[in-house]
This record gives sequence, structure tokens and C-alpha cells, in this order.
Amino acid sequence: MAKTDNEVSDSAVQQGAGRGRPRSEDKGQVVSCRLPAEELHAFDALCSQLGAKSRSDGVRSVVRMASGFLEFSREDSVKLEEIRYELGKIGTNVNQIALAANRGRAPMVKAQWASVDELRRSLPLVAKALSQIIAERRRQGVALFRKFVETQEGARHG
Repeated sequence: MAKTDNEVSDSAVQQGAGRGRPRSEDKGQVVSCRLPAEELHAFDALCSQLGAKSRSDGVRSVVRMASGFLEFSREDSVKLEEIRYELGKIGTNVNQIALAANRGRAPMVKAQWASVDELRRSLPLVAKALSQIIAERRRQGVALFRKFVETQEGARHG
């Protein structure tokens, strides 16, 4: 019976599993492939867009994204860091305003005090919510990645 392309590649993968250096489950494995010049240029452009420092970083990002693991693009990472930075600056400024007002250097009316107090209460909650969103997305990404790995391991053993 003739093998299909998938069966041939599966068989080649299984045969290749014993070649080369001894493999440990905890160590990473090298994955390589050849790409035509056009695809390599497209991949390099994608690596730049993702902010990958090397092609290896780019391959890892693509694999993680394809399997549902959380990977922020360079733009998303920059935006999140900008938000965190700005929240910190705003919090510092609000605290300085409150300190100056408490020392009598910045007289404020009752409505202004209420606004400053509201900011002082709200900013830490906003920062905490942002951190929770990031943590939840990472948790979901890790869970998806683990499920993907388990599925792949099950397919190899089953």
C-alpha cells in the first residue's frame, strides 16, 4: 500500500527522533528548515514587526502564537509599557498635588479635593486591573499552549 505525504512525513519524524544527540525532555530542540528567498524576506519582516531579536526568537513567537500562547506584538508591548509608565506619572502628580494642598501651597475648593481623592482611589485600581488583564491573558495563553503540547504528545503516543 502506498503511503500518503502525511504518512511519509510522520514516519520520517518518528525515524528522526532517535538521530543526533541524546535528547532530554527538559532541553529545547533545534528545528530548522529552508525557505525560498521571498519567504525568508517575508519572515524577516515579520520578525521585525514582532520585535524578535533573532530568527530563532521569531520562530518561537510564531509557534507560540499559532498554538494560542500569548505573544504580544512589539506595538502592543510598547503600548502596555506606555500605559503603565503614564499611570505611574499620573499617580505621582496626583500625590504631589495632594501633598501641596495639605501643606497649604495649593488651595483647593471642596470639589477639587473630591476629584483628587477620587483619582488617588481610582489609579491603583486601574493599574491593578491592567495587571490582572495581562496576567489572565498570559494564564489563558499558557493553558492553551499546554493543551496544545498535550494534544501533540497524545498524537505521538496514540
